[in-house]
Amino acid sequence: MDTAATRQSTPLPTGALDLLAVGELFLDVLYGPLPSAPALGQEIFTGRVDLVPGGIANFALAAAALGARAGVSAHTGTGPAADLAATILTARGVDTRGLIAAPDHDLQITAALAYDGERALVTGGTAPHEQIQPDLDTLPARAIAVHIGLADMPWLERAHNAGSRIFADVGWDPTEQWDRAVLRHLSCCYGFLPNAVEAMAYTRTDTPLQAARELSTIVPLTVVTCGGDGLIGIDAAAGTEITLPAQDLGPVDPTGAGDTFGAALITLLGHGLDLRDALEAAALAATGRAAAVHGPGRTPTLPQLATLARTHGLVCAEPLSALAQAPSPSTSD
Repeated sequence: MDTAATRQSTPLPTGALDLLAVGELFLDVLYGPLPSAPALGQEIFTGRVDLVPGGIANFALAAAALGARAGVSAHTGTGPAADLAATILTARGVDTRGLIAAPDHDLQITAALAYDGERALVTGGTAPHEQIQPDLDTLPARAIAVHIGLADMPWLERAHNAGSRIFADVGWDPTEQWDRAVLRHLSCCYGFLPNAVEAMAYTRTDTPLQAARELSTIVPLTVVTCGGDGLIGIDAAAGTEITLPAQDLGPVDPTGAGDTFGAALITLLGHGLDLRDALEAAALAATGRAAAVHGPGRTPTLPQLATLARTHGLVCAEPLSALAQAPSPSTSD
């Protein structure tokens, strides 16, 4: 498999970020879980609400919670929502030098209403007109998390050539055409992290396993998340195929859970966990956030994640405990 992701790249400079999250930024208002959806004219009250930067920021926040040096590169604005998002990111240890403020623009705000194990979203505001082009000289990173789409992304190859491992995610296609041209970006990527619906749609296959196997022919690491049915991970170089069940931690708000899984996987692989343990621990981190085990919109820290793994008797508990007790959990030099 001769792709840009498998060819030799340049060593990164000392002081590089562990993870740079590149994409679109929102300010999320998370409500619930609620007993049901509100009916027309009805007002529902809940004691569980949080304001948190969303979209690509979910990757950076989750990585920072797990001890990584994380940054975010996204278009933002000059209004109060943009200011609040930047303040929250900084307070939670995320490098915000990659935020580019557009004059006379503010962030889109998303209200997430969680009920029945899912969520409904309402987003207001105007999306940025241009894709972000990260400043790779100012923000070199060992790993990059990015949402890919149909638009050209010429900086991906440059990022790989600069020594970054690129992990791609993809969103729902509102046209439901699932144009396979999106997959051309994987030639620059190390990992691809779609959910089961996305994976099957882009590969025209009938099962998540079939989709994962087809994707593994074009990218070194494929991970397909299957909601309550767990996940499938394939390391193409090693010929390793892993399936794991989902963990049930209670009522969930799945907003940001997929991004949290991806960030946790990238961070834990960077910490040196093997693929099976990293997959199990990342799934637990995502479920912990979804179930608000440590607060709405919060990813467990490494010690908290190790405790959760021990409580549920998971195989990854021992390596997580060792990692949490290490003098410095960051993957920095």
